[in-house]
Amino acid sequence: MIENGSRIVTNGKPIWIDDKGYPKEAFLLPFHYEKDISLVLIPKGIILDRIEKMAYNISNFYRNKHVHLVCILKGSRAYFNHLLNTLNKIYLYNYNANETTPYLEHYVRVKSYENETSLGKITIVSDDLSALKGQNVLIVEDLIDTGLTLKKLCEWLEENVKPRHIGITCLLEKRLATVHDVKRDFVGFSVPNVFIVGFGIDYNDWFRDLEHICVLKPEATKRLCVKS
Repeated sequence: MIENGSRIVTNGKPIWIDDKGYPKEAFLLPFHYEKDISLVLIPKGIILDRIEKMAYNISNFYRNKHVHLVCILKGSRAYFNHLLNTLNKIYLYNYNANETTPYLEHYVRVKSYENETSLGKITIVSDDLSALKGQNVLIVEDLIDTGLTLKKLCEWLEENVKPRHIGITCLLEKRLATVHDVKRDFVGFSVPNVFIVGFGIDYNDWFRDLEHICVLKPEATKRLCVKS
């Protein structure tokens, strides 16, 4: 039974990733990004295998209930696509499946950062989300650092849409001293507090097409920062 506001551990502990990573020379990287990357933190193959396991856990938790997946654009797109594809494959071979697909897609755009600075507030852009009222909602996020963005988004959904249940899955969770109180139901990796790009995660719209999750050099953030 899924209850409103429930806080349950559904995924076990995330995989702990240290700050050593892998030498970038061991991987094929786009030539135009090589100078900006210090190391590969998580290779693509490990990412995809972990997403498959998370999809399995999510499928077992909801057990054929209809779930509205909310993808936070743009960074979560890569994680969302692989997660949804795997969920659909699992469902395809489920003998106890319903006659209709249990996974429904929604997309929201939430802006809370410029360069490396939090704006302190969020701007939410989306299509009509009234279909989420009274439904099971799973927010799909790429990276949680302070958790402020997710906290504000959940508050906005609860106040304006009123879902039955809100769950959160994120691919990455940073290890920070100060983190806002936001539940995390399905977490892929626990990562150090370093500047991460790749697998859809960007820096001012750069590096989304990088297939591995990598650590960005400090000089690259300065070179590519948005001038106000």
